[in-house]
Amino acid sequence: IARDLFAAARANYLEVLTAQREAIDVRLELVETRLRQQVAMTNLYRALGGGWK
Repeated sequence: IARDLFAAARANYLEVLTAQREAIDVRLELVETRLRQQVAMTNLYRALGGGWK
């Protein structure tokens, strides 16, 4: 969307870069959240007596 606004001269390049950075930050936060979720599930599994052989 930001690129389209830039192409139509409705946003400057700094706004495009800022929007892209914010999108990357959100994706990174999602990845980190999924990692924490997987670690929590592993800890729960192990706490309930599960394990690997």
